Amino acid sequence: MALAQPGPEPPLDAYSQVVSSVAAELIPKVASLWVHGPYGRGGLGSGVVFTDDGFVLTNAHVVAGASRGTAAFADGTTGGFTVVGRDPLSDLAVLRVTGDTPPPAVLGEA
Repeated sequence: MALAQPGPEPPLDAYSQVVSSVAAELIPKVASLWVHGPYGRGGLGSGVVFTDDGFVLTNAHVVAGASRGTAAFADGTTGGFTVVGRDPLSDLAVLRVTGDTPPPAVLGEA
């Protein structure tokens, strides 16, 4: 008795197609952040490139107490970053990455 071979994967529903296309567009623009804190302490987080000249948006708590770190992108490129500014009230921070960064994410209006 032969076992049935699995057929082709069923097509994604419309919602899953949208999610997949958004992820494919944004993943290259997301940075993994290694934060270099005082006294050798550090942390991890993520951010998204939002300008052509290497500015990255992240959460302020990710870089709390730190002024620098390293950003890594899905294509394998890395670069150091410095904290340009942070706002603990809105929990947002802006970083400047040195070296090459991917093109910025297209942000909408909400």
